[in-house]
Amino acid sequence: MAANIVLAVRETQYIEPLLHYIHHSEYGEMLKMKAFSRMDTFTEYMRSGEAPDAVVGDPAFIEAWLVEGRAEVPWAILEEVGGAAITGNKNTIGGKRIAKYQALPSLLSSVLQLCEVRRSRTVSGLNEGTLLLGIVSGSGSSGKTTVAMNLAKQFGCQGLSVFYLNLETVNSSGLFLHPSWGNGPGMERLLYEIQASKDGDDAPEIGIGRYAVRLDALHCDTFRPVGNVKEMLQMSARDAQELMELLTRDGRYDIVIVDTGSIGEERAGAVLQCCGRLVWVLRDDEAGVYKTERWLSHLTSPHSGMTSELSGKCLFAVNFARENAPQIPFTEGIGPDVLLPFISSWNLPNRGELSLNSPLFQRGIRQLCGMLAGIPQPAPGSTERIHE
Repeated sequence: MAANIVLAVRETQYIEPLLHYIHHSEYGEMLKMKAFSRMDTFTEYMRSGEAPDAVVGDPAFIEAWLVEGRAEVPWAILEEVGGAAITGNKNTIGGKRIAKYQALPSLLSSVLQLCEVRRSRTVSGLNEGTLLLGIVSGSGSSGKTTVAMNLAKQFGCQGLSVFYLNLETVNSSGLFLHPSWGNGPGMERLLYEIQASKDGDDAPEIGIGRYAVRLDALHCDTFRPVGNVKEMLQMSARDAQELMELLTRDGRYDIVIVDTGSIGEERAGAVLQCCGRLVWVLRDDEAGVYKTERWLSHLTSPHSGMTSELSGKCLFAVNFARENAPQIPFTEGIGPDVLLPFISSWNLPNRGELSLNSPLFQRGIRQLCGMLAGIPQPAPGSTERIHE
């Protein structure tokens, strides 16, 4: 469902290239924009009773509209910095600020976050609320974060609203993406707000939009990485659980992909308990298979404290596979669901962009998406041509 946006700015030279970009980009399917450069036509339209999903504009336009008390829809002032909109008019408190002059994809992503319109769910397996998907591994250097980010990109490209939640003690996703995170509040501030909301009866409801940032390369939202490693070390299983519950309750995301650190950490335990589906990523070698089987044997035992449904929500992605069959045999009824190929070019320096754009790897990721969400998979022996 496209979001209906009203834009009100004085410069027609600002409006025209923006509308042209929307019309000729992926945002043409995500939003419909009515633009006004004259105050009288803008205010007349806003009095007509047709409520848009969001209003974005210059301060003078927004104040003229809000002074009449018409703040039923989300709104933002176009200014140079982000944060809560504070002007001289007491009726204009409560909106957002969006940088007026920035890259158009970032600008439009901020507008979409503002209006909080949930995209229509086009995938049959994701029509029952938000899916929590945990990405875990029984050993290090399995390529878990690469798999998580490729899944986020694939689901996002299919039109789903995706949040990528990285719970590693040291978030390594920035090595792949090199984004501009900005200076807004991040996950550490959100965790503080969650705790504060439990201590007061009249605490306001926490909204994700203030803390989320857009990752255009992955077509998803995320949190700015926590800069202080100590804060992540102190993050408990309960903290992780409350964070996942908040993302689920927020309602704007079809799927939340949770990237974990070591399987023995408290936070990983919360992911195993809370997520509706789990993808185990393991290397196609003896150590990867052995450690995965040992961890699963422990986690499914009666004394582990895990729920009995753990086995039923697991899928296994064998990474760095060099052939069409795993090189190491599985035991105890654990079998590979997807083989993800070894990509030789990933041994090169600065491989971040390559890791998100390999046709061979994407084919395996699409198969994994199909298993997770009921998306039709490529037929075995397909004639699809892949060039690596």
